[in-house]
Parts: sequence; C-alpha cells; structure tokens
Amino acid sequence: MACANCRLVSYCSKECQKAHWSMHKTDCKDELMRSDWKPDWERERRAPAFIREDDDHLDPLTLGHQLWGNTPAMDLINLDRNEGNHSVDLALACIASGDLRNVVRTVNKLPDDYSGELTILLNDCDPHVVARNIVLLILLGTIDDEVLGAELALHYWYSVILPAEYYARTAHAIMPFIQKLASHPPQRRFSLGDNSSLSCDIPRSVIGFLLSTFRQRYQSGEALSNYRSVQFARRRKDYLHRAYCELEPAHREAIREFRIFGVVLPFGSAHRHFNCANLSLFSAEGEWLQDDNTTPLHGWELKSVLEAGKRHGAQRADLYGCLYFFLTDELRTFARRLRRFKVNFHVYNDDVRDLSDNLKAGALARSGIPASVHFDRIDVSNIMDVEYVGIQRVLEDWSPLLRQNKTATLTGYFMNWTKHQKGGDPVSAGEHVVTRLTKRLLESHRVRMPSAQEVLQGNISSSLLSGIASLAPIYDNAPAFSKFLKAQGIDRSLKTLKLQMKARHTVLPHRNMAPLDGAANALPDFPDDASWYLNVHLGSLTWSERYVEFSRQ
Repeated sequence: MACANCRLVSYCSKECQKAHWSMHKTDCKDELMRSDWKPDWERERRAPAFIREDDDHLDPLTLGHQLWGNTPAMDLINLDRNEGNHSVDLALACIASGDLRNVVRTVNKLPDDYSGELTILLNDCDPHVVARNIVLLILLGTIDDEVLGAELALHYWYSVILPAEYYARTAHAIMPFIQKLASHPPQRRFSLGDNSSLSCDIPRSVIGFLLSTFRQRYQSGEALSNYRSVQFARRRKDYLHRAYCELEPAHREAIREFRIFGVVLPFGSAHRHFNCANLSLFSAEGEWLQDDNTTPLHGWELKSVLEAGKRHGAQRADLYGCLYFFLTDELRTFARRLRRFKVNFHVYNDDVRDLSDNLKAGALARSGIPASVHFDRIDVSNIMDVEYVGIQRVLEDWSPLLRQNKTATLTGYFMNWTKHQKGGDPVSAGEHVVTRLTKRLLESHRVRMPSAQEVLQGNISSSLLSGIASLAPIYDNAPAFSKFLKAQGIDRSLKTLKLQMKARHTVLPHRNMAPLDGAANALPDFPDDASWYLNVHLGSLTWSERYVEFSRQ
C-alpha cells in the first residue's frame, strides 16, 4: 500500500504508515505537492530571471563538470541490426565517452549467447570522468559478490554521500590497483575476472585524483552544505522553478528530496548511515563539481526506469526509488556479463585529436592497442559541434580508423547546431511555423491555453513556457539540419575521405524517440500521454538533437 496523498512511499501495513507519519508529513504536505503550485515569478507577477538575463551560460553554476550523462544511454553496437553474427569479434571506440552509461547499455544489449571478443576504447579529456570510470569498472569487474559490487558502484556513481562502510569497501577494492598504476614502471593491465580485462594508460594527474579521492575524508555535513548551496542558489530559483512547473506534484517533491540529500534510494528510506562525502563529486577544496541542473535521471530512458521500479514494488511517483532498482538490475547484469563475456577495456585521458595520431603511430601498443587497429564502431559524442572539434577535423582524424566493411560506422550527434542555423528550432523558423505547431498541440491536448487571468496579468506563465518547450519535439528540423551540414562543408569532407552519410541508420536513430530505421525527417514518436510527459516534460532533451552515422563508401 502507498500513501494515498503523495504515493511516494510504500508501506507494509496501516500501522507502519501511522508510525512513519510524523516523519513523512513534512514531505507529504510540502508546498510542491499542491496541485495549484505556481513558480515564484507568477505569484509575484514579475518577469523570471531567465527572461531578464542573457548571460545564463556565463553563470558558474551552469559550468560544472559533466560527471553524469545528460542524454539517455544508447546501445552503440546494435549487433542484430548490423553484423548479426553472435560470435564476431568487435572493437568499439568511445573517444569522448563521458560516464559509463553507454558502455553499460551496450554490453547489456548484446545477445545472451554472444561469444566474440569485445574491445572497448574509452577516452575522455576530463580526468575526473576517466578516474570515476576506472573505479566503476574495478568495482563491477573484481568484486565476486555481484550484489555488493553493484551496490557500491551505484552509490559511487550517483550518490553525493556514502555510508562509511561503502567508502571503506570501495577504497579496499581500488587502492591496490591505484598503487600498481602509480608504481615505477606502472602496471597498466589488470584482470576483471577470468575473461575480461582493463588497461589504463593515463597521466599522473588522473592517478593523483584517484589517490586523493581515497586518502582523504570530507565530512558529509560540509559536503551537503556545499552541494545544497549550488542546488538551491537564490539567484537560480527561477531556473529551478521553471523545471518544476512542468512536473507532476509528486515528481517535484522527489526531485526536491534528491536536491536536499543527494542519495539514490527509495523515497523515505533511512539514510542516516550515509555519512561520508563522495569525494569523486567534489573538488579538492570541497566544491560541488557539477552544475545545478544535473541529475542521474537524465542519463537513462525514463520509461525503463519506471518499469524497473514497478517490478520491484516502487511507486511511479518515487523517481529515485525506481532509478535505484533500475540501476541495481543494470549493474548486476553488467557485472555478470564481464565474467561471462570477453570484454577488454582500454582507458585513456587524451585530447581526441592527439589520440587518433597516437593510435595511427602505434604509440598505444604498450597498453594493448596495435597500430593496425580498426574499429567496428567509433562514437564521437557531440564533439562535431562547432563549439568543439567540428565535423571536418573529426572525420579526417577518425574515419581512417573505421574497419573496411559495410557495417563499420562512425556515430555522433549535434547538440548546439540550432544556434548556427536559422530554422533549426521552431521559433527561428517563423511565426507561421509556431502557429501551426501550437494548433497541433492544442488539438492533441498536450498543452493548455493560458487562462484569461494569466493573459490579463501579462505574466510569463508556466503554461506558456510548457507550450514553447513542446514545439521542438513535433517540429521537422531535417531540412534546416541538412543546410547546416552543407554550410559546414560536409559534401567536401565526404568526397575527400570517401565516406557516406547513412540515410537509413542502423545504430542510433536520427532523433531521440524516432524509429531507428526511419527517414531523416521522421519525428519522435510518443505513443501516449504518459510517454509525452516522461520524455518532453520530465526528461532533459531539447528535442533539437540530431544523430548522424558515417560509413565507408
């Protein structure tokens, strides 16, 4: 049985619920639980800060490290849609990997009877990301008890504070590896069970970060204070309320709870024993490393998260409880597969431009990657964006490292392209486009019209913001994206490098939630209102993201 009001907490009996009420009522009766809750700027009849300010991207609270993914995890191999052979050896390069979510998803989506050998190159330019990925692989690959390994990995990955026991167990598992990495000469290759392995060719800075993470302590009270100072910064309140105003009341409360305590557990679970800061999420000075909008929820498909929670008895309202059970399942599966499959990880902390040169020159042979290496998949994340490396340089550096066959594919996505292309988003496409899309949304009852009172008051209402945010998912941005690519010289690059941009994708869809085999202009598919809410309102995507795939001619 669940609390009838908030449905955030499940109980075994009425007596249990009554005993818990004195603690639970503060959350259950919180202002965010009101169905008529409104953001401060509406109640105060003023323009919100994000309308008045044009330098949001310069605020330090928006410029943190990206230690948790901000797009849902993807299967980067999709074996049955490509090679189809369950015994084929495969090589995957994640050259700007971010966290481990895509790797976990990819390994877990391999067929149960996969018998080939999988080589995974993991590189990221952020030493914090690289260090954390190493720790997660060691925890999941070397602790014999997969239940314990998954529990330690889950909280190391996503919880702001840890039980002292978890901290000690994690340090016990990791320190022998760190000491060998720090030795002269360093040991670079380690076994992950009987079948898999981990090779690390990393600079001293990463090793130093790992050592500092497990050699010093930081009190949970001080850590939480610094974490909350970012999560609830007064000058960012309107930004927080903008996120809240599109959510169901119980989901607002669940997210608020995580912003307060930073622990991935079912709502209402005891966590007083979480009393040790997760130093991998803080700087040496104790500052929170990420921005004020990041959450573990953004890295996973929310439908799957809620389904996992339901299987374990968690309520749909309990977002982080559902996430806890989802991650428990995923990480246990991943740990089992590292023992059953042959998976060899090679971890680096290089600039992607230097990494490709080093691969071609054979400079990575000492860590097990020969100069002759070619990959079946190369995922470049969003470094083809103009703000980063760019299309031409990425293709010049990395397409020669694709294997010579019809299924080898270079994948990536564009996150920021609409800033450089008129018509990339509905608003810049013109008033007629906005009018047409708004009519469609109203007819489908997926947005509501502002009330007469809201219009007369002249406020920036939450319903207006919801309507604007809902335009991009139903907008066909394929023509504008094609113009953007041409302006970036894509035709010249393809001709020079003897590549083709795949019209029909076989690894990743053109857009999130679009069919994998759909055309470039296929729109995201939301089969029902629940799917619309989870993805458009609760998720983090802008819905302008575009994925691309390249292969040899």
